[in-house]
Amino acid sequence: MLLYETLSQPLIFLIVLAIGFGCGFLFDARNLVCFLCNKNKVVGILLDVLIGLSLGAVLLLSVLAFNYGELRLYLILSFLFGIFLQRISVGRMIAKLSKRWYTFFKGIVSRLNGKQKKSKESVDC
Repeated sequence: MLLYETLSQPLIFLIVLAIGFGCGFLFDARNLVCFLCNKNKVVGILLDVLIGLSLGAVLLLSVLAFNYGELRLYLILSFLFGIFLQRISVGRMIAKLSKRWYTFFKGIVSRLNGKQKKSKESVDC
């Protein structure tokens, strides 16, 4: 016979797993901002600290909201597993897509710079 408090634990596990999966997108945003800042180490460390604090706050608030404030090991593990699942599935697809976008826009910029150089050379002559 199960107690009332343990009846909803599988559902809470799945909810926290989904919240962890959603929080994995913060790492994609962190990588994008770090890339846009030319992979500056200070920006990377600052973003890591901010994301760590925000993920901890999200985990604690979700445990408070769904599990009546009882922080258990399996909730922490499900949260981390959700982040891990996002990083190995959707995170890799986002990384590949952003790499394609980067090469595409880099090609456009190089073509525009080439046209500008050609037009400057023709004017100078």
